[in-house]
Formats: sequence, structure tokens, C-alpha cells
Amino acid sequence: MPSRPALAWVVRLAACASLVLAAAGCDSIGKLGAATHTAPAKTYTISSRVTAVVIEGGSGSISVIGSARSSVLVWQQAAYSKTPPSATHVLRGTTLTLTYTCPAELVCGVAYNVQVPSAVSVSVSAGAGGITLNSLSGPVTARADAGLITANSLGSATASFTSNAGAVIAAFSSVPESVSASTNLGPISLTVPDTVAYKISTHTYVGTSSVTVRESAASAHLIHASSDVGSITISPA
Repeated sequence: MPSRPALAWVVRLAACASLVLAAAGCDSIGKLGAATHTAPAKTYTISSRVTAVVIEGGSGSISVIGSARSSVLVWQQAAYSKTPPSATHVLRGTTLTLTYTCPAELVCGVAYNVQVPSAVSVSVSAGAGGITLNSLSGPVTARADAGLITANSLGSATASFTSNAGAVIAAFSSVPESVSASTNLGPISLTVPDTVAYKISTHTYVGTSSVTVRESAASAHLIHASSDVGSITISPA
């Protein structure tokens, strides 16, 4: 049973996170305030060879979808109080980086929806906003300060998910070699094929852990899940 100081810390953390998530949980960053302006969406295609996609977001949802396409298709939409953010995309070698900068104002952000070749490496970070990854088979990394991380139909051998305030929900369509998932505040749910045994480590400060896949300390397939405040579930697909 946590001590009283620990419980007080949990209450304070939950209260702060609820305020952040209330802002981050909107369907669109354009809903953050009555004075917010939403710019027309922009779409463009990167036809050059891309093996890695990096998205450095702030406020706004980010979605990355893998497919059989050979190019990268980017849809983006900005929201702002007074001055639009300056969004850029840079291709260095075969690494495509999407990011933006904002002036000092109450609301400023860009939402992204990116379609990529399924085998590319994907690294996504967001400040306040959800991250969704679908049908990717390359290495994936997702980090959110406040927001839900969702991954579906992943064929990735390696995957890393980190959320300071928000849940992590990931489902794998093929056996991963290494999965790491951590949250400060929020549950973790991982679904993996039950065709092999996994070496699993879990840690929760306030919450429970449920593991229903086969386990083996000698397995080369590693899963680590850690939540300070939240339950952990690792189950078969």
C-alpha cells in the first residue's frame, strides 16, 4: 500500500495531467479556443527515396499509416491564435523530417496525417496530442508529453512507446524482437502473437499487471512495460 506522501503525489500528478489531457484530447487542435484560426490543409508528396520519417510535433494529432506505396504523402493542417506556425519538411539523404516553429501565442500547432512505405523507420514526438501508427513494419518510436499513443497491425521488430500522461495501446501482427512501453500516468495494453514465448518485465507503482502470453526467461523476444500510475496488460493476439 503506498504511503500517504506517495498517495498525495499521485493525486497531484493526476490532477495536473487531467488538465493537460483535457486540452490534448480534442478531436482537432482548432477546438482549443474560440479565437483559434484553422488554416487550409496542405498536401504534398515526397517522391524521392525515403527510408526514415521523423515527425517533431508539438500541439496536434499525428497519424502515420504504412502501405505498399513507394512515395510519402503528407497532409498537414495548422491552427493558431494570431500568426500561423512555420512548417518545414527536409530530406537529408533518405531521412525525411517534418517539424514546425511557432511564435509566442496561446495556440499554435500542426496536425499531421502521413502515408509512408510500410517498411520505413518512423520516429514521432508530440507535445499535446495523440499519436496513431498503423500497418508499419519498420522500427517505430513514439513519444507524447500528453496524449494517447495507439498502434495497430504493427509488423515492427523493434518498437518504443513513451507517454508522460496518456495511455499506450499497441497491437502487433507479427512477433516483435523488442518492445518497450512506459507511461508516467496511464495504462498500457500490448497485444502480441502467441506463437512464441517472451521475456517480459513489468513495473507499476499504482496499478496491476496482467500477462497472459507465454513467458520464458531465455527468450530472445523482449517486452518491457512500466507505468507509474496505471495498469499493464500483455495479451495474445
